[in-house]
Amino acid sequence: MLIVPSRRHGIFEVGRKLATLRDEGVMLVASGNVVHNLRTVRWHGENAPYPWAVSFNDYVKANLRWQGPVGQHPLVNYLAHEGGALSNPTPEHYLPLLYILGAWDGKEPVTLPVDGIEMGSLSMLSVQVG
Repeated sequence: MLIVPSRRHGIFEVGRKLATLRDEGVMLVASGNVVHNLRTVRWHGENAPYPWAVSFNDYVKANLRWQGPVGQHPLVNYLAHEGGALSNPTPEHYLPLLYILGAWDGKEPVTLPVDGIEMGSLSMLSVQVG
């Protein structure tokens, strides 16, 4: 269990440090949702995803392999996306993704074993590195 640093790029940097554990055979697992807005969940009836949830989920997928300075990473700066704040009114479900992205070496394959949005505003996107 990790204590989440107060700055998003700090989480990414912790992920980089955790990458050395992977060399020792340790599997890193981070649990969360890239879209997690319980205020807008469709608890009963229609299950269709909201357009903003689809847009943000697609934005995450499109930027998983982005490489460059951490401070400019689109997924570190997810609130710059028009649906970022609505998709994640609180960050605790989104931020675990940054640990995994920080641990990625930039060369390994990135796959999506699970994708989809449930109840309108809960993304089930799973990201696997390596």
